[in-house]
Amino acid sequence: GEVQRLFKDVFNISQDADFILHQAASREDVYAYEYEDGPGPNCQDLAFDLTCGLKSPWNDKVIGLLLAELQRRGVEESWPFRRSEAYFREVLQHRYKRLHTVWTAAQPKVTAKGGLETPAEVEQRLITKKDGTLKATRQTTHRKNKYLRRVTVLNHLVGYKADENEEDLPAWKWLQQLVGTLGE
Repeated sequence: GEVQRLFKDVFNISQDADFILHQAASREDVYAYEYEDGPGPNCQDLAFDLTCGLKSPWNDKVIGLLLAELQRRGVEESWPFRRSEAYFREVLQHRYKRLHTVWTAAQPKVTAKGGLETPAEVEQRLITKKDGTLKATRQTTHRKNKYLRRVTVLNHLVGYKADENEEDLPAWKWLQQLVGTLGE
């Protein structure tokens, strides 16, 4: 929660999809920092170098600045728990990787005709992908709920049959075991 709040405050994003609009650090600033004597990331206007990976000197510095801010908040707000620097660094890096994936997916792709997608085509591709993900989630939830209902009914039936000492109890126990095995 604290890392998400930090990213919300620093990058003005409330959810991962908002990171699509993130303005990446300029190539000139990144090059000057990495190969010359450039000043590096601006603490007041942090930006990742989204063309490179997590281990680039620029992004490592940004993660370091975010880590320092997170630790400062922990002391200032007297968080009831203490986490190691390595733990917070790992969480920040993981968050960057997720956001980088979201940002990369929202970049224009090359079309079948060899040109770049228009903003409308990018938007349509993202909407189609999200709709597919939501549909798959709904189907998975539906199947899981259907399985749980069957297990509950079988548990009650087996309990009832055992209480009444009915002769078809072994068949119901077998069915209960079968459904449990198939559900695993």
